[in-house]
Amino acid sequence: MTLPHQWHGEGETLVLLAGLGAKGTSWRPFLERAARHYRVLTFDLPGAGCAPALDGPTSIRQLASAALELLDELGVERARLVGRSMGGMVAQELALAAPERIRRLGLVCTTGRCDAHLSSVFELWARMAEAGVPAGLRQQSSLLWCLGHEALACQEQARAYLEARSSNDRPADYALQARACAAHDALDRLAALRMPTLVLAGGDDRLTPPHHAEALVKAIPGAELAHVSGSGHLAYLEQPERFADEVLGFLAEEAA
Repeated sequence: MTLPHQWHGEGETLVLLAGLGAKGTSWRPFLERAARHYRVLTFDLPGAGCAPALDGPTSIRQLASAALELLDELGVERARLVGRSMGGMVAQELALAAPERIRRLGLVCTTGRCDAHLSSVFELWARMAEAGVPAGLRQQSSLLWCLGHEALACQEQARAYLEARSSNDRPADYALQARACAAHDALDRLAALRMPTLVLAGGDDRLTPPHHAEALVKAIPGAELAHVSGSGHLAYLEQPERFADEVLGFLAEEAA
């Protein structure tokens, strides 16, 4: 079954990969700005949005295989690729599986390897979902990890985040995706990547602090590092203009 997907804008192809439990279109407001420059492909990964349910434990590599299968079905031979959080993990595995198909790679607020702390957070979120903790309470918990202090102080941003997360709750699939995140470990294989790569970190990211981005930059030859100060884990939402400037500026550059 073809994954639910949408095209936005015109031009060369840009693929956006969303985070844990999120719809493909959850990239707004960055999505609208990116669509002014590219033909943007968004889609729901297995277990999220309107995509089929996961039929058991999964891995980031399996999610990347599903994404690559969709690109095959749609005839996307080469593209720019940007993934955030879990989507950044999927982007790593996709780039490793088919490096010749990725023109430029953006890894946003993500990690190449979950350490004990990050794995524990993902496992806790999985157990809360399986235990039947109401969606609103679970999303409030994740909000404390995902929003930086400036966004937490802004009731409008916090409310928008909670509404977006709670409106598409799939607890069983969320738990399976969370455990896939907890087990992610591609760091030692990333030296094989040769496409231009931008690693972007939120300066106030509590979930994947900047040292995760620094490890990615060290692992990927020639990778660039950018920080969005005053932003937590959701840099695209918390500092939309600065985020878009950084990412679109990088994507527009020609490979050396």
